[in-house]
Amino acid sequence: MNDEASPAGHGVVLDETIHQPTRLRIMTLLVSVPEEDRLAYGFIQQTLGLTGGNQTIHLRKLEAAGFLAITKEFEGAKPRTWVQATASGRQAFTKYLSNLERALGVRLHAPAGDDGQAGKH
Repeated sequence: MNDEASPAGHGVVLDETIHQPTRLRIMTLLVSVPEEDRLAYGFIQQTLGLTGGNQTIHLRKLEAAGFLAITKEFEGAKPRTWVQATASGRQAFTKYLSNLERALGVRLHAPAGDDGQAGKH
């Protein structure tokens, strides 16, 4: 696969695992929280308006790719399922955004640590 920069986005490869619309929405939600945080399965389902079956299929694909971790715990007698982006999932998402920027020929986000204040006094 070639994901090097090219004119007008030619030759830019977008990660198909993340690029699928539902999985992109899931990953966007997961990487929007601090690394140490995790989200409840039900919160993701409600926030994104997914059916349980549809969500489970997409979570399994992302988990198989190593992009997220799913843990199941009991709170009292009630089972809870938690979902958290992995470090490799966050890295893959960042790479996906960079490749998308190259494909579109635009800059969608500032690099980490760039508060937009560079060069301003």
